[in-house]
Amino acid sequence: MTARRLIAAVLAAGVVGGAAATAEAQLKRITIGSNPAGSTYFLLAGGFAKHFQQDLKIRSTAQPHAGSSVYLPLMDKGEIVMGLNSSLDSGLAVAGKGRFKNKIRNVRMLARVWILPYAYMVKESSGIKTLEDLRGKKVTVKVKTNVSLEQTNRTVLATAGLTEKDIIPIDSGGVVNGINMVVENRAAATTVALAMPAMRKTHATVPGGLRVLGLGKLANDEMLAKGIAGLYSMKVKPSKRFPFVREPITIGAFDSYLNASAAKVGDEDAYRLAKSLHSNWKKLQKDYGPLRGTPQDGLAPASTSMPYHPGAIKYYKEAGLWTAAHDAGQAKVLSMVK
Repeated sequence: MTARRLIAAVLAAGVVGGAAATAEAQLKRITIGSNPAGSTYFLLAGGFAKHFQQDLKIRSTAQPHAGSSVYLPLMDKGEIVMGLNSSLDSGLAVAGKGRFKNKIRNVRMLARVWILPYAYMVKESSGIKTLEDLRGKKVTVKVKTNVSLEQTNRTVLATAGLTEKDIIPIDSGGVVNGINMVVENRAAATTVALAMPAMRKTHATVPGGLRVLGLGKLANDEMLAKGIAGLYSMKVKPSKRFPFVREPITIGAFDSYLNASAAKVGDEDAYRLAKSLHSNWKKLQKDYGPLRGTPQDGLAPASTSMPYHPGAIKYYKEAGLWTAAHDAGQAKVLSMVK
């Protein structure tokens, strides 16, 4: 190599290296939107903030809000860098439904971080064994603190051919409030996330314990997703973790995503964030219990209700997690954003 070519190569490497360094250093601070202090989302947001600050040396903080519908628009505008959002809220945001009067177009998914098994529950002493048995009973449908759960509850009931005309629909002030309503006989059934500590505590204190109800005979993943994007089915069986599951059943489930503002997080930063999560997932699971239900390779599901960030896609391809099914899922959800 001549001296002139050597100098040119060195200069070129410096330019490329400088550009890469600039791209990597573009994200100076991370704010992670979450639900209020004391919630699982706030716990996880704080955990991710601590992790990114230690692993990527980016100043990071958790920022609590009243709910996902509040901070998703802020992410869309680039006022918040990242946020924890359910697949249900993400789907409504992309479609511009529910509380989202306008489509959220500038938010992209980095990873699925939490899987929430979701179902109606009753007291075992009630004699109710199936969703069909709820006909004519007082059942919580509307959740005042979460609009997406209201539509989810309607969808779950529909798997048994039930509408609000077939039951006595009542409102709850939240999931824990709904559990209390069942315990106090103000409701026959309410929906819960099975992993909630309140479920295990209540099961241990109520005479006879609790029972989780499986989906109805009409249930399939296509029906659930049509009812509300982001909802799907999963099988559960009796275990020490879920003692209120009395026999193997199929219930609903939805995910929680770690999403990013496309206005703030470039491709290189999204790549680094996804890599940091995937590479350190087992450590994060050890430190934060809710993450243990999501396997390391489950961070990138093929079907999502929020489009992936291009930088995250680049990493998942390199990690061997991206498939043709992912391409199809990405194309489908991107068509909703347009």
